[in-house]
Amino acid sequence: MTDAGQAAAGSARVVAITGAGGGIGAALVRQFAEAGYRVAAIGRSGPKLEAAAAQHDAIAPYAADVADASDCLSAMAAVQADLGPVDVLIAGAAVYPKGYFLDQSPDDFNDVLRINVAGVANAIRPVLPGMLERNFGRIVVMGSLADMNPLPASLAYSVSKGALHTLVRAIAVEIDRGRYPNVLINEFSPGATRTAMSEFGHDPAEIYPMLRKLVECGPEGPQGQFFQEGRQIRIGESWKAALKRLILRK
Repeated sequence: MTDAGQAAAGSARVVAITGAGGGIGAALVRQFAEAGYRVAAIGRSGPKLEAAAAQHDAIAPYAADVADASDCLSAMAAVQADLGPVDVLIAGAAVYPKGYFLDQSPDDFNDVLRINVAGVANAIRPVLPGMLERNFGRIVVMGSLADMNPLPASLAYSVSKGALHTLVRAIAVEIDRGRYPNVLINEFSPGATRTAMSEFGHDPAEIYPMLRKLVECGPEGPQGQFFQEGRQIRIGESWKAALKRLILRK
């Protein structure tokens, strides 16, 4: 097992999961608890979080709106007080309202960006300083390639997911690998998954084994990269750069 995996098994590392009220988030909450982590289930629906917490003694519910920076900060402070410092953050809270651009009000459009983009930043901001101080942390942002080939009536969602690529890479380059080699942030897309957002694809329970690799890798693991279903995808890479990489076997 990797260093992170050993730590998780031996000292019950704390994982905070946003968007824990349903779908992939709810499945991850249960599976991380079963794997030996202490789990902070964070979401907007108190009853759903309470139901999740009833599944395992290692799960604790925290109702919060990630789009509200103060609310998110308070929730993360409560997690630290109750469970200990957050070692792993799975930023999965997102909405996918179907609607054409001209049919959406400015407020509706902005709400998607507040939750899907600012909400991710709001979840990361309270936990990253502690990760740097301890030189240990794993942040996995649940992403998508919806921006690469937007579907009709999905403009706001597609824009928000495109912004996450930059957010993850920009945070990654601000983490000095020399000083903080064991603090890693990456983006992960589960691909099509059967949730409230989609009627087809993976069962939510199938996502954990793919995502866990990013959580339990050692300090030599990837930084600022995008993975879909366990496979690295180099967004924006030109054919020349890809050819050079293949020749040099990078």
